Amino acid sequence: MRPAPGHGARAVGKKAKKKPEATSAGEAPVPDPGEGATLAQPEGAPGPAEGAAGPPALSAAPLPLDGLPAPDLGAFFELTFPDKRLLALCHELGLHTPGYRLEALPPDQVARVLADEVVAAKDVRPHLERAVRQELRSPALEGRELLGPELSSLIDLVVAGDPLQHLARIAWRALLSADETVRKVAMEALDEGIRSLDASAKPQKKPQRAPPPPGAKEAEEAVKRAERAEREREAMKTQLVAARGEIAQREQRLAEERAEHVQARAEVARLAAEVARLSAAGEGRALADARKYADEARALSEKLRTSEEARQAVEERAASLSRRLAQAPAQPKAVPVPEEEDLPTDEEAATFLVPVLTREFYDSIERWDRRMQRAAFDKIHRLATDWRHGSLRALQLEGVPGYYRIRVATDVRLIYRRDGNHLEILSLIDREDLDRYVRQARTRPA
Repeated sequence: MRPAPGHGARAVGKKAKKKPEATSAGEAPVPDPGEGATLAQPEGAPGPAEGAAGPPALSAAPLPLDGLPAPDLGAFFELTFPDKRLLALCHELGLHTPGYRLEALPPDQVARVLADEVVAAKDVRPHLERAVRQELRSPALEGRELLGPELSSLIDLVVAGDPLQHLARIAWRALLSADETVRKVAMEALDEGIRSLDASAKPQKKPQRAPPPPGAKEAEEAVKRAERAEREREAMKTQLVAARGEIAQREQRLAEERAEHVQARAEVARLAAEVARLSAAGEGRALADARKYADEARALSEKLRTSEEARQAVEERAASLSRRLAQAPAQPKAVPVPEEEDLPTDEEAATFLVPVLTREFYDSIERWDRRMQRAAFDKIHRLATDWRHGSLRALQLEGVPGYYRIRVATDVRLIYRRDGNHLEILSLIDREDLDRYVRQARTRPA
């Protein structure tokens, strides 16, 4: 790698002498450096009298750095900034090179790091642009229209101050022009600055010394090997620290993953136990339902058998009565006429409703015992006699017009329908089946 010395007063290599050429119309020709003339200070650069008063104002001219590729942009930064300023800019932007320290890199590579950052990240461009303006102040001959040969002749001149920054100002001025010939001058100025840095970096020829004593070369090589081993040891220590940190992070992640694995296994075991419990509960419920249905089937079979026996007894009795009726002489029976005072009054008859017992009602009372059936008929009698009686506590079913319910027992309700003087007894149900009955009643035709 080429080490570049810090900026100072450096002599820029001379090109072949050129004759002064005329600039744009109305401007004086650029003086020939071979005639002993020196270049006047560029606009924005401090003159002899102005230097004591203070630095010139910063130029407002554009700084089109995005027109340069990364290698040329790195050369521009190397000409513009001193070595320490290049490092300071890298530290300000938080730049680093993996495996190397910026302080150990030569200036051209540090400048290239800055150039790569400018090309890759647009947000750092304003910061570097301000730094370039503070160093260069203004481009060379700002405000003058120059041709390419005229601007190129400025490269050969020697100026006061830092010649490398002078070349950077010339490159800046060339980049401002739209003429491709003038813009080529920027590349020439950058190449001239790099050649000057390379020439100043070459070691000067040293006077011949006396031959080293025997063993000096071996000692020097041993010292170099020791230094190389020390550098390798430092690099290995750095790598070891990084590896230990990575191992610690991996061990931490492994512990977290193990904890998550244990938690997941516990969750799987819990879910398996829950599934087994639900399966067992489902099987027990199914078995209980089967037993319940079997009991109901046996009860229905017994009830059917009893009903058949009762029906046969009734048929036999009816046949016996028919035979007795046929054998008995026909004698009209006197129907007792109730006395007038045994009949209800007109007011009592006006509130009486004739109950119509539906087939649904008769089917519903089959599941209840004698006591509940007697209580239901008592309620029906009370309802037919006085449907407004307070003991009935009749409530209308929500969403089903004309349907009412009254309480027969704690968990038993009698459902009926009343429309004017029409009273229809519908069903005797359990209180838990009331919601289902209401949903079914809504779907019935009117």
